[in-house]
Amino acid sequence: MTIELGNKNPPELIYTVDSSGNLLSLEPRETLHLAKSSKLHAAVIGMLLRKDDKYLLQWRASNKLGGNRLDVSATTHIRRGETYESAVQRSFENELRIKDPVRLEYLFDFIYKEKLGDHNENEFCKVFLGRYDGKFKPNPIEIDRIEFMTLQDLKKFITQDEGKATKWLRETVSRMEN
Repeated sequence: MTIELGNKNPPELIYTVDSSGNLLSLEPRETLHLAKSSKLHAAVIGMLLRKDDKYLLQWRASNKLGGNRLDVSATTHIRRGETYESAVQRSFENELRIKDPVRLEYLFDFIYKEKLGDHNENEFCKVFLGRYDGKFKPNPIEIDRIEFMTLQDLKKFITQDEGKATKWLRETVSRMEN
């Protein structure tokens, strides 16, 4: 006799944080995002810059939350056993299929809040810069297409139509210096 236990994956557990970004406890992603007053939780953003001073940006897959908009190079939440740095490396591998670790430079932190449909985002975002000219292959589950822009062009793009960029990209770019 075979008993089907279902094909349900365990929930993704991500860290809640304090106002300084210190990792506190693991909670299910959906609980944090669907709650009326979502707890502050950890996220990390990676911005990849090429030698030609252009950033690798993605058009977030239309099937994803906040999709069909210009986005950072890669972003994710922090899971069990990860640091912000190891999580962004995982995101580079998952979203862009970059296998080798990218050397990272810490830039800054910010708290991002946004209501997206029935989801509430309340994230402590730590932003890193990686200088990278190597190979990549966008994951079509995550990314519709790739675009390269200088910081000046990116700021102009956002100014002309901020709705075409994710809020976390707008927040990141507003803090970046030319």
